[in-house]
Amino acid sequence: MTRLPFLSVVIPCWNEAGFVADFLDSVLANDYPADRLEILLVDGMSDDGTREIVQKYAEAEPRLRMVDNPGHSKPVALNLGIIDSRGDVIIRLDVHAVYQNDYLRRCVQGLMAHPDADNVGGTRRAEPRDDRLLSRAVSLANTHPLAAGNAKYRIGASSPKWVDTVFGGCYRREVFDRIGLFDERLDRTQDLELNQRLRASGGKILMIPDIVCTYYPRGDWREFVTWTYRSAYWAFRGSRTVGRWIGSWRNFVPLGFVAGLAGATVLGPGSKFVRQVAGTVLATYGGIVLVSSARIAAREKDARLLVAMPVVFFATHVAYGIGSAVGILEPDGEQP
Repeated sequence: MTRLPFLSVVIPCWNEAGFVADFLDSVLANDYPADRLEILLVDGMSDDGTREIVQKYAEAEPRLRMVDNPGHSKPVALNLGIIDSRGDVIIRLDVHAVYQNDYLRRCVQGLMAHPDADNVGGTRRAEPRDDRLLSRAVSLANTHPLAAGNAKYRIGASSPKWVDTVFGGCYRREVFDRIGLFDERLDRTQDLELNQRLRASGGKILMIPDIVCTYYPRGDWREFVTWTYRSAYWAFRGSRTVGRWIGSWRNFVPLGFVAGLAGATVLGPGSKFVRQVAGTVLATYGGIVLVSSARIAAREKDARLLVAMPVVFFATHVAYGIGSAVGILEPDGEQP
């Protein structure tokens, strides 16, 4: 068997007391050779008990180190971890997920088996954070094409695919030597920007669908809407910041939907044609949402989802569309 390279696991973290123990249990249970692995949890000076939990794990586990990140910026955390790491391969993990015990090894083996790949990732399966109907609906929407578009790491694939981005990512160290680190100006979407920069330099990103982690999306209504809004905002604001488009065509679909709704609201009262077009579009949209929701409710054997799923789908599209518009139109120098 080919000797695996030394692997550095880099984890940005801030105030994750409710998730960090389960997360670390899953990472430390991975079957990657212990003498070829280091785990750097870069903490933004958490004040909710996260640091105490991590410190207890670090005292019992020599592979784990906690690195301080004053200011809790995520791209700064990633860069601090990369700079402080020793690995020939660097993998980024998210605290809001748990990982199968072969996740690390299989990501690295994916790089080794595909010399033309610079970044490898797997499928991000979604599970609800709690037993509430909203949490369940959000997790189901998270991996449905109606909310996720064609993002393969969310909706899955039948075989390995070359993609524009993956969840987390397992990189050859020389990628950062070649194209630089994460852009610290980007509060969000710094991974999209790095991966776009990687592809622009001739690099390739591979998604291997049977490498699996389980992600716990935000199930509180306000958190869910805010997270969706900010994801859209930073795709467009981040593109303005770096001076080039860093997203995908799928980012424009909710923007078009919300722009159409706004246009119909303004022009509809004075134009029968606009009202007819808007009515047709909304009827088609409603039909697609209802059919999709009915299929989910039938598959999950829960009739309540026939009501919850349309609400979550509509909220996703509207929040994402508004966030996109603000990201485009907001004057320079102003950020939420």
